[in-house]
Amino acid sequence: MHSRKNTPLFTAIATITGALIAHGAMAEAVLEEVIVTAQKRQQSLQDAPIAITAFGEADIDARGIRDVHDLALFAPNVQIAPAPGGSTGATIAIRGATTINPAITWEPTVGLYLDGVFLGKNLGGIFDIAELQRVEILRGPQGTLYGKNTLGGAVNLITREPGEEFSARLEASAGNEGYTALKARIDSGALGQVGEGLGELKLSLSYSDRQRDGFYDNVDADPTGGFNPFVNSRSNDTFSDLDSQALRLDALLHVTDNFSARYSYDQSKRDQAPTMGQLTDVNQFLFDISNLGFLGELQSLYVTPEDQRADAISNDQSNYEKSDVSGHALTLTWQVGDLTFKSLTASRETQWDDHLDLDGTPMNLFTSQRHIDYEQFSQEFQLLGGNDQLNYVAGVYYFAEKGDMVNPIQFFGLFGAPADVNEYGLDNTSYAAYGQVEWHPEQMTDLTVTAGLRYTNEDKDQYIYHPNTSSGGVGSFDLTASDSWSNTTGTLIVGYDINDSANVYAKVAQGWKAGGFNGEAPDAESFLESYDPEEVLSYELGLKSRFMDGRLQVNAAAFMNDISDMQFSVFLEGSGGAASTVANAGAATVTGFELEVAAQLTESLRIGANYGYLNTEYDEFIELGQDVKYQKDFPYAPKNTASVDLDWQVLKADWGTVQAHIDWSHKDDYVPYTNKDQNLTSTIAAYEVVNARVSIEDIKLGNDMQLRVSAWGKNIFDEEYRENTIPFGFWTVSYWGQPATYGVDLRVDF
Repeated sequence: MHSRKNTPLFTAIATITGALIAHGAMAEAVLEEVIVTAQKRQQSLQDAPIAITAFGEADIDARGIRDVHDLALFAPNVQIAPAPGGSTGATIAIRGATTINPAITWEPTVGLYLDGVFLGKNLGGIFDIAELQRVEILRGPQGTLYGKNTLGGAVNLITREPGEEFSARLEASAGNEGYTALKARIDSGALGQVGEGLGELKLSLSYSDRQRDGFYDNVDADPTGGFNPFVNSRSNDTFSDLDSQALRLDALLHVTDNFSARYSYDQSKRDQAPTMGQLTDVNQFLFDISNLGFLGELQSLYVTPEDQRADAISNDQSNYEKSDVSGHALTLTWQVGDLTFKSLTASRETQWDDHLDLDGTPMNLFTSQRHIDYEQFSQEFQLLGGNDQLNYVAGVYYFAEKGDMVNPIQFFGLFGAPADVNEYGLDNTSYAAYGQVEWHPEQMTDLTVTAGLRYTNEDKDQYIYHPNTSSGGVGSFDLTASDSWSNTTGTLIVGYDINDSANVYAKVAQGWKAGGFNGEAPDAESFLESYDPEEVLSYELGLKSRFMDGRLQVNAAAFMNDISDMQFSVFLEGSGGAASTVANAGAATVTGFELEVAAQLTESLRIGANYGYLNTEYDEFIELGQDVKYQKDFPYAPKNTASVDLDWQVLKADWGTVQAHIDWSHKDDYVPYTNKDQNLTSTIAAYEVVNARVSIEDIKLGNDMQLRVSAWGKNIFDEEYRENTIPFGFWTVSYWGQPATYGVDLRVDF
């Protein structure tokens, strides 16, 4: 049974807000101040003139956030889902801006950063992060403060620095479906002088290992009772298991009082069975007109309802999904008076492999493999400074990336069709210069004016090889292409402090995403014809406020994004998703509203809520010379999103403290593709998810040891919801959000 709330979301939010105001006077404590670094310096969330949702260490812990996918439920107008067919590729949408194609030749629309390092591709973007301390989700174009320019926004993942004192932590977990986890951390504390002329060194080492059996079974199934000659034995036992390890080494050296160096190495590995591709539709008409009606009838025997998650399916070609993501980063920081100079040098590598069965049956209708080697290097220099009237940031940025993808596909292999071993890759470089100045006029201390400017140049060299073995080589091609694009964008923000508790701002910002080449082009012509850059002009009005002596916080933002030269990737039905078209289709206007409320109702009870409204409209969508805007859908853009969370200190005693957390989230229905015919079998129905955690904390085991025991549950009402689909034309396979999971954590701090 799956709940659906009939109360309008606006009424629900208004009711919650009213309750906060009514009960706020009961509170004796104030809301904790949230410190963010979204503008390259530490400042209160309430002082940052930007729409931003931030999660501190306590929030991350209470919500069980391990990777970016876990953030999907908690920020307005933000969608995060695994890319179709896998569990470690990320599809991230902010305010309707997204990149739905996981090909490595595509630029991400939303920037993903780890300790200031831009992660070049969303494929492999869902990985475990050891020692995650804070997450900041910035909505709207980013560029005049960041190395890489992004259209939709940025997700900043910020890890914990090595501690000042020696400490250690050991955490063990167990849960349903065979879930086990082990996490360990040790801090050296300050080691004192480490050598002649060298200062204080601090080290931190952390490791985590998570294992889980598959959520769903892969079974041998032949509904014809042995009369189907195409049925093969299952390829594996389960789907959607978990085998993940994460490692992080962090070293912080204070060479002098004014100079420090921080080096980090992180690695995350996964080696697991693929996610379950559940067959939810077969287009018998297409099979009939292709003289394959009998095959459609055989496949239809495996169709399951599109609104019910199956416990088991049958696949014969589903084998593995593996990812290995690692990175080195070195941050050097000099302080001279009021000036701070930073150098951030980083390199990252991703190895990603999968072998998927994408037809939802034990017949070899479509098999796909992806083998990716990707590496990136970035160098960024920043100059920061300021005083009571002026704060400024200036930077230069260099980014280089190389990637190769080998993509064997086999369509209708049950007839003996050979695999096409398609290949494509890239060798791209980018450099940029940016700066932003924040001015507080001496005679108008309540006014703040911020202006920023950025110049970007991107050079792209790409190749593609399509042997077309299945057609006997007819139409095969082997090509390279190169081009470059440059752009200048700006930001202007005017802020005004209404009083000590509230401020408003108006913001105009430009975003830009470079052009490129289609790595999944079906023919030579569509590869050589590069697509142009995409641009957005964003307008935003915002409010940041705290009332009732800091017990009630209300933040709001209204925005309009004017998008031109939109880049669209539409995969070709019947190609198994191995080929796609890419074009600049036209223009769109996206408007919306976001509200985030938090209140400390009593000293022991805090409640929060957020709501996002999104309206998307194509102004023009040119396809084959015709404007077809009324025939197209806007992907990953639910009209309403909302969530409510509650933190309650149930009891505090000498033997420990009992804490409880619960959160509820709602997403309206939305579509994952641009073409309406593909969305006929792919619409994501509205869904709601509830998570909860209860902990007994601060249990003393000795003078220097403390124990925490937690019981937790995610999706505790077992809501069945699709996250994405692949509509192949002949059939559609669907991928689901995780079912109910629950478990117990034991944590000891030394």
